[in-house]
Amino acid sequence: MKKTTWIFFVLLTAVACTACGQGQGDGMGEVMKRAGMNTLMGMGTVFLVLILISIIIYLLGFIGKTQNRKTAAAKKTVEVKPEEEPATEDLSDDFELVAVIAAAIAASENVPADSLVVRSIRRKTSPNQWKNV
Repeated sequence: MKKTTWIFFVLLTAVACTACGQGQGDGMGEVMKRAGMNTLMGMGTVFLVLILISIIIYLLGFIGKTQNRKTAAAKKTVEVKPEEEPATEDLSDDFELVAVIAAAIAASENVPADSLVVRSIRRKTSPNQWKNV
């Protein structure tokens, strides 16, 4: 791959350099023709690179799909043993958690922690975590 890229670069440079060379006896029409060729070579190079980048990005989508297939196959072969669910803690009387939350709010609001009162702590769950950002 590197060899073909290098050959393409040398060929492109050679064509561009011959198009931009200016002879001694060239008229204005000849100079404008060379300028037009330089413009077309530059724009053509840019669009070829953009097309190459878009093809690479398109092909990267297949990599994720093949990895998902491999992980799905691995999940099918692994036996899942049901585990015991841990007992849920009652956090309503957790004074340490209340103190940490009050200290964080006091630090962000630049007020003393004694002036804050935490009345309730509720966990907010939403299907889309980015809605709250």
